[in-house]
Amino acid sequence: MPVRGGETARKELANDIDPVESKKARKLSLRDQALNSFRVIPIEWFNTKMRDRSQSHRDRTMRALEKDIFPSLGHPPIAQINAPEVLTVLRKIEARGAVETAHRAKQNVGQIFRYAIATSRTERDPSADLNGALANPEKKHLAAITDPKEVGPLLDAMDGYAGTPVVKTALPLSPLVFCRPGGLRHGEWSGINWDDARWEIPAEKMKIRTPHIIPLSRQAVSLLRAIEPV
Repeated sequence: MPVRGGETARKELANDIDPVESKKARKLSLRDQALNSFRVIPIEWFNTKMRDRSQSHRDRTMRALEKDIFPSLGHPPIAQINAPEVLTVLRKIEARGAVETAHRAKQNVGQIFRYAIATSRTERDPSADLNGALANPEKKHLAAITDPKEVGPLLDAMDGYAGTPVVKTALPLSPLVFCRPGGLRHGEWSGINWDDARWEIPAEKMKIRTPHIIPLSRQAVSLLRAIEPV
């Protein structure tokens, strides 16, 4: 049985094509397609553009790419991906009720395409054609105290909380420092400046990548001193 490669070479010779050079060109083409695939470019974008983000943000972004984006868009060259293909992926996310996740995925995909444009791997961002294509996220109104008279009962409830010492301290400390729950939960003793009565959070732990300083009242210092041995 004749070898398929041999048949190809004979045909190329018949058409005055150098089979050796043709084989090299095919290999280069396959290599370029692999380097420009939607699986490769997002990793490059991630390592370049996300390295200054918090570890939790990096982990969340990579999980989303691996779960929702790579399985459907991970192999074709990025220049071949069109808006309907991107929309199909986003619709799958939307169909499971994760509308906000679908919007975040669209944002990440757009950032990846714009990075590919900047690095000469494609010419346009098809996600830009999808503005208005996804359902609007449902607005959630979180419960909040708006009547000053209700603050007293809230403070009484905090004082009467019968949980662990750490949580019992975190409840009254939270309104004294006005930081996000995650920031309070991940606070470190190394950031407490006892001499100047302030909490110094380094830039690498902040989402906006700038240092953050929280003045500590006498009550806040007292709560922290009490919990420090624990």
